[in-house]
Amino acid sequence: MPHWTIDTLSEKILDFGSLNDEQQQKVLALMNTTCPPSVYEKQCTMRRNALAHSNRIKELLASGRQDFPPFVTAGSLTANAEALSGFAIVFTAGGEGERLRLSLEQKGIPKSSLADFTKATFGLPGFPDATGTLSLNLRMVADLCAKTGIDIPVIVTTGPYGSVTARVIPELIQNSRNFGLKHLFIIEQDERYFLTNDEQIVLPLNGTPLKPITHPDETGGPIMKLKSIDGITGLSVLDRLQKLGCTGTIIVQATALYDQSLLPLMATALGEHDCLGVGILRKDFPESDPYGTFVSITSGSTVTLQILEQDVRNDDTRTITDASHRWHLPFNTGFYAFRNRLLETNSLPDFATPPKELRPDLPRAPKIGYAATDLIALARNPVVLTIDPSLFGVLKNADDLEKLSAMGKKFGLARL
Repeated sequence: MPHWTIDTLSEKILDFGSLNDEQQQKVLALMNTTCPPSVYEKQCTMRRNALAHSNRIKELLASGRQDFPPFVTAGSLTANAEALSGFAIVFTAGGEGERLRLSLEQKGIPKSSLADFTKATFGLPGFPDATGTLSLNLRMVADLCAKTGIDIPVIVTTGPYGSVTARVIPELIQNSRNFGLKHLFIIEQDERYFLTNDEQIVLPLNGTPLKPITHPDETGGPIMKLKSIDGITGLSVLDRLQKLGCTGTIIVQATALYDQSLLPLMATALGEHDCLGVGILRKDFPESDPYGTFVSITSGSTVTLQILEQDVRNDDTRTITDASHRWHLPFNTGFYAFRNRLLETNSLPDFATPPKELRPDLPRAPKIGYAATDLIALARNPVVLTIDPSLFGVLKNADDLEKLSAMGKKFGLARL
């Protein structure tokens, strides 16, 4: 297998020549261990594919017809916990919560008390033992299992190997004896190199730490990890779920709290569909609305359900209403359910975010990974479940803590 040399690496790492000999040798050894030329070239290819995919979506939008998507309202459904039979639940907990940390520091919380900080494990006020959203979610599922006698497998996804979440969350789960859950899997996200627009690898300013800048492989990374083969068992998580009798999977955020009816509603609404996204109907649709948008796009004889982000949608998108003309297009909550066969036979396309800050002194560049929003575009028979926003709350910054605590008590999670 080809390896980097000082000369070949100097062509791929920005300002590599500014490092001294010892630093160059350290970076060379690290790159040959973690990112040899074949891995770098693969990530460059995925980056090019992602940018091409973004252009295809824009072309599809420009040439296709946009329509209101197929949807079912939560109020039209009757669901109970037994609907979760045959489903697994994925709690995404990879975010370390930098925005929450900064807002806590701004409110006077000392940095010393935020050691081993992650958003999903940060304690909510009014709950004992510094219970965070992830713990409450796992206890909620364990409670549903106990009430129904159904074994609901749970997957918790963390950040990449070496991240705080990849260390703290498994410790929490082990110390809590899996929260009483019979089948609980923990999987780490992969990560990508955050390349410049001309595909150069970047080190932090001042070379501290002395390793390239990376990022987790975006919101769809945890979904694609369900397909990864375990080197020990030779099985993927999807294989193991199949052995447990699971044909469907629900994906929700570990940093949110839910009314216990939401998960059964998602399972019921999925029905014979192969994929479902949860949305909230808009009363109006201003240009500044930041949320991803469900919309059906017809191009020739092909109809797909897409989730369009703010940088992609156009003026026509904001004019579409339902048959009653009361509601504008539903916006995406980030919760999904799908039949496992959809992921078994398909892979998410490579995805590029809008340009993000790479380093303060450098031009912004897209991050590359997988988008959970692309899951629904793969479906042949998708549907949107529209819900009332009172069914959940998401932790984003310090101002949300009291609100989320009250919401958790309203949902009956305090008794857990």
